[in-house]
Amino acid sequence: MIAGLLAILAVVSSAVQEGALDRALDELWSKEDVSSREKAAAAVARMPASFDSLYQRLERGPRYSKDVKKGLVEESRKGQNGLRQEYVFLVPEDYHPDKKYRVAFYLHGGVNGSEPWRKGDPWWRRFDRSFGPEQISALPSSWRGSLWWQSSQIENLGAILDRIKREYNVDENRVYLFGVSDGATGVYYHAGKAPTPWAAFLPFIGHPGVLENPATGVDGELFVENLANGAFFVVNGEMDELYPVTRVKPYLDAFAKAGAEIVFHPQPGGHNTRWWNTEQAAIDSFLESHPRNPLPDLVVWETERTDRFARAYWLVIEELEQGAASGSVALRREGNRVEAQVRGVARFRLLLSPGQFDFSQPIEVVTNGAGAYRSVVERSPETLMRWTARDNDRTILFAAEISVAVPPSR
Repeated sequence: MIAGLLAILAVVSSAVQEGALDRALDELWSKEDVSSREKAAAAVARMPASFDSLYQRLERGPRYSKDVKKGLVEESRKGQNGLRQEYVFLVPEDYHPDKKYRVAFYLHGGVNGSEPWRKGDPWWRRFDRSFGPEQISALPSSWRGSLWWQSSQIENLGAILDRIKREYNVDENRVYLFGVSDGATGVYYHAGKAPTPWAAFLPFIGHPGVLENPATGVDGELFVENLANGAFFVVNGEMDELYPVTRVKPYLDAFAKAGAEIVFHPQPGGHNTRWWNTEQAAIDSFLESHPRNPLPDLVVWETERTDRFARAYWLVIEELEQGAASGSVALRREGNRVEAQVRGVARFRLLLSPGQFDFSQPIEVVTNGAGAYRSVVERSPETLMRWTARDNDRTILFAAEISVAVPPSR
């Protein structure tokens, strides 16, 4: 009888703990900013829950509500720099929380305005042809105070995507970045500075060469090797008076040589998108065939600084060599072995997911041909929750992280 009573009490205790964990995760997912989520995540990590139970809940994600805004939603947010950012997103009228939805961001052209666009301005209408019932469409805004090729817009797009993911059931591996003219140039910038959230990039009638000119206000440098992580559907006009095919094609060839996938559809016209309807089937096919691989076995990344622009997927560059103008890391994973070719970097961090690594076996890191790390790594609820708070992505969950020191270059 006592044994039976103890068994009942154990079941009740377990149910109470499970309910408390669910409530704590609901609280985490309700937070509107990363810093608040990190505090909630730290509290979850301290709870007496098994790692497997916690991981499985994070893979499932939150319980989405049917009672959300649909149709055209006009919003604004205050960026970290204090600027007010207007944006629009469109949600299918028949949205259902049990279905995962593709997301497409559209970056407009003409960013030389002195003032940001306001609610009610019709900048989003120029993308009407591509809206559909199977996706959520997001349209941020840019002006001289916050150009597409500045870090304020990397923060802005990330925050808008995070806001959408908190309320709507998004397919995290089908989030795409479109852009037209200046917006297309911005697409190249985001691909080269913050590629992790995006499945693929679609720059139309833009020019990556604009990012080489400091007079345009570009924030940081664009490293060709960084584009090796991406897939691009590119359109330019042969008679474009600004960015003709003959001027853009050498850049695309260089990106392809570096390892990027380039699908290039030159058009006979000028600086316009009159071809869009005839290309829509090809665009749809490209989107369908290019989901994101959230944990690629090959990662190439170069950065000139470590306070921003330092992460790609499961790699974070933590410290550059003293005196180095920039540093790069190229990772190749096979099983539990990671080979890293490093230049100008003193330390980097690897984020380890159960989707890539077998945590029951040692993980080995070889840096520039020399052994740098080999050990069995313990799964950490603190690491799991910290990166969950930052990424808000059910398909990128990290169970551990290791920091690797690189011997100084000779």
